[in-house]
Amino acid sequence: MGMSETKNKEMIFHEIMDVLVGNYGVGSQEGIKAVLTECQKLFDCVSMNHQQQIANVFQLDKKVISAMIKFMPTIKESIVEYEVVCCSGSRCAENGSIEVLKAVKQTLGIDFNGTTKDGRIRLSTQNCFKKCNLGPNIMVNGELHHKMDKTTSIECMKNIIQIT
Repeated sequence: MGMSETKNKEMIFHEIMDVLVGNYGVGSQEGIKAVLTECQKLFDCVSMNHQQQIANVFQLDKKVISAMIKFMPTIKESIVEYEVVCCSGSRCAENGSIEVLKAVKQTLGIDFNGTTKDGRIRLSTQNCFKKCNLGPNIMVNGELHHKMDKTTSIECMKNIIQIT
């Protein structure tokens, strides 16, 4: 899957979430089930990052989303332990995200849309997290890290590698 295809899927996913939260309302379990189903269709699994995004949109704790997945046998959680998503938006680029992206790839030893040899860390990009004023941004398992630079991003990735 190319980067533009991934970006398009992410944009589609965000549009679907917006529509469903609009239709069902925040906190709606039916709405969440619908979003989980759509996420599964688009990405073949529901990643940690997507679980966090769903939780944010429906204004619930991520634990609620995880618990609901357990009761939905058709939904597969992501197999990786760490989902690292780097912002590839133009405003983050202006703030130095190109250096951050390079540092993350080098530290993890994988390219975007790749998974480490041990299968525990997956790396991807997303066009924008809508936190441009705090960029460059990196998301790890749904948690945003702001104002990243080469040094802080290498540190962040090394911490993940050591945990694994």
